[in-house]
Amino acid sequence: MNYCGRFAPSPSGPLHFGSLIAAMGSYLDAKKNHGNWLIRIEDIDPPREVAGAADKIIDTLDRFGFEWDEPVLYQSTRYTAYQDALHELQKEKLLYQCICSRSDIQAHGLQGVEGAKYPGTCRKRGFDNSTYAPQRSALRIVTGDQPISFVDGLRGTICQNIAQDIGDFILKRADGLFAYQLAVVIDDAYQGITDVVRGADLLTSTPRQIYLQ
Repeated sequence: MNYCGRFAPSPSGPLHFGSLIAAMGSYLDAKKNHGNWLIRIEDIDPPREVAGAADKIIDTLDRFGFEWDEPVLYQSTRYTAYQDALHELQKEKLLYQCICSRSDIQAHGLQGVEGAKYPGTCRKRGFDNSTYAPQRSALRIVTGDQPISFVDGLRGTICQNIAQDIGDFILKRADGLFAYQLAVVIDDAYQGITDVVRGADLLTSTPRQIYLQ
């Protein structure tokens, strides 16, 4: 499989220095491996987005001499694909409706690698089309109680048990917006991404994305 990398910023503001470093690392790794390099704008969270930020990010990359090999992909055009993926998971009985608030989850006092861990309170609710109300309940995926490992180019072997370290995680929020974890997996597959260079703050997200793959 030919190398294909990507840079996928969120348009929550202008491109900051840390993101520019990630873009540089991703770009150079793709060129070193004689592969393609793509840009994806992750614009699926309108409340956090700044008007015009996507255009400014692309303009900044262009001014710094970055060259991408396909048209820019906007996640806001991909909602049908995300919903189709949820339907597949629903058919496998891997989704359930969750009405827990953030304070409900914190009240259990379970700590994971990213703060309060979801305790599985609503797992028995399952999924019922007749009662599902996007504005009242989120959709979570059932996680397996087994370790997921991968090899990071800098950190080496990383291992995480999602059920123990994170808990069942959200794929569609109670406000009706699709979660990052779902969208990034669907679009990496769609674009044929083989290698990802990104900030260390996303390291703990990788096992969840491998699980969804």
